[in-house]
Amino acid sequence: MIQPSYLAIAATPLIALAGSIFLAIPAAIAGDAGNLVRVSCEQNSSVPTVVATLVNKSVSQKMTILSFLPEYFATTQALAQCQSTAEQLHSFYNQNKMNYLASDTIKGKPVVCAVERRGLGCDSYNSDVLFSLNQSVPPSELLYNMLGNDFKGSNVPSSRTVSRIYTDLRPPWWPFPFD
Repeated sequence: MIQPSYLAIAATPLIALAGSIFLAIPAAIAGDAGNLVRVSCEQNSSVPTVVATLVNKSVSQKMTILSFLPEYFATTQALAQCQSTAEQLHSFYNQNKMNYLASDTIKGKPVVCAVERRGLGCDSYNSDVLFSLNQSVPPSELLYNMLGNDFKGSNVPSSRTVSRIYTDLRPPWWPFPFD
């Protein structure tokens, strides 16, 4: 019969080995990824604009995500909303969280939010409202007009047929994958 103390001695190196392997995996993945998304608010021709800069080793690409247009926002409000939205999207990109932008109406106000997957509304779990407006505008029109060209579809969505649009925050043409 094997004594319990011998089992403990024999199992200790195996547990230590397994623990060291699991601790090494995240460091290797993080080192290999090299992909980085920086989201910031920039003033493009006096219109505050949320811009994503994608970096992979020595390659970088800049894209406009949303422009805070004067027909929807007062100047000071536009800049504050742009900065807040950029901070939230930066966090979402780097946590690999919230994959789509969506538009909706909550409490009678048009809103733009980030959602984890298609089919979710801006008031559901796994969604985060980025901003709302006090004026009456069809939410799908609002989001479409604010989107940068790299994120727009080819046609303006009809507010009669489309109650909510979803815009992928990772367009298929991006030059490198996210890990």
